[in-house]
Amino acid sequence: MSGARHGLRRRIVFAFAAFALLASLCFSAFSLVFVYVVEDSFFDNMLRQEAAHQQQAWDARGEPATPLRGFVSVHRGPATFPFDLARQFPASPGHSEFFGDQGRHYHVVRAGSAPFYLVAEVSGELVVRPRLPFIAGVLGTLAAALLAVTTAFGFWLARSATAPLDRLARLVSAAEPGLLPRGFAAGFPDNEIGAVATRLEQALDRIADFIEREQRFTQDASHELRTPVAVIDGAARLLAAQPMAPKAAAQVQRIAAAAAGMAQTVDTLLALAREELDQAAAEPVALLPLVEEIVVRHAHLLEGKAVEVQVEGGGTAAWHCHRAALEILLSNLVSNAFGHTSSGMIRIGADDGALVVADSGPGISPWLQERLYQPGAKGEASCGLGLGLSIAHRLAARAGFELSIGSEPGAGTRAVLRLAQFERFHSPSAA
Repeated sequence: MSGARHGLRRRIVFAFAAFALLASLCFSAFSLVFVYVVEDSFFDNMLRQEAAHQQQAWDARGEPATPLRGFVSVHRGPATFPFDLARQFPASPGHSEFFGDQGRHYHVVRAGSAPFYLVAEVSGELVVRPRLPFIAGVLGTLAAALLAVTTAFGFWLARSATAPLDRLARLVSAAEPGLLPRGFAAGFPDNEIGAVATRLEQALDRIADFIEREQRFTQDASHELRTPVAVIDGAARLLAAQPMAPKAAAQVQRIAAAAAGMAQTVDTLLALAREELDQAAAEPVALLPLVEEIVVRHAHLLEGKAVEVQVEGGGTAAWHCHRAALEILLSNLVSNAFGHTSSGMIRIGADDGALVVADSGPGISPWLQERLYQPGAKGEASCGLGLGLSIAHRLAARAGFELSIGSEPGAGTRAVLRLAQFERFHSPSAA
């Protein structure tokens, strides 16, 4: 945004400077043309006077008179012209101005109806040519001064014009989702920037109202969803403690597992909706105990399957992060691996830089991998709604994690969870 604002300033200053330079060049060219035209007009007027003088002498005596000016000579024809003029004149007999050798400059006219020519060698009478460096210096100095003044004015104007934009940009950049600015448009000028500020204020007001409605909904949903889930989970635990037939016990176990999954989903959705992850303080989280706890929590998904779970690494390593977010993300990855692997090996590796969950399941089809993080994307064998990885991806980005999933059909899936700003810690329990 700052670069764009500065780019606008530069374009305004450049436009003023370009206009000043163009105006200076045009003025300089006009000035040079003007002085040359004035000088040529002086010589033409002088030659007309000389031609009138010679015409009178011809009419009175039948012969030319002595020229009025010493640099004018009378010639019966081009044959008697100076050699450098005689060389050029036959090719351009209609021209009146010729440039000779060694800086000589000729003006040629007919002496009225008299049969001779008047040739004026005016190199010694020129005014502009000897003073051309001085004239160019004056014009260059004026052009530089005009360019400097115009550029300074353009910079001042650009800075004044974009100052409200800078203030508006800083105001919007400092806005927080829960603390959006209100009523700021009145402080901006009544022009196009003020119109933008008014529209932006209206948009932010609508966003603030939307956030407020979402927060109220989140508070209501937090109570309305957590309570029945807790009741279901508690009832399932009480039933599981009672003696019952194996089939009934299995059904109760499924109810408890579904309640646990529902509680996890509710926690994830509420965490995303409430912006909790951006505000909660991070803390050191021991990796190995958390991994073991999540594996035990989802062990029921492996019942009746020939699957071996191997937890590697971890040791006393800990991550400085949001514990709730890490727990939700790892639970999502572990439950996916447990649910989609019917036989083989599941490896969960925890090291300093990453948590890796790799399974030997059927893998993810290529067409699904292209839209893996889109809501509703799921495989044909999935019984869910296709929201788990979409929510996990959003949650990871919000909480400062990097989630990547690689898979090959028939070769299993490998999910890697990294901490964007990794910092080494050790679990206090290791001492």
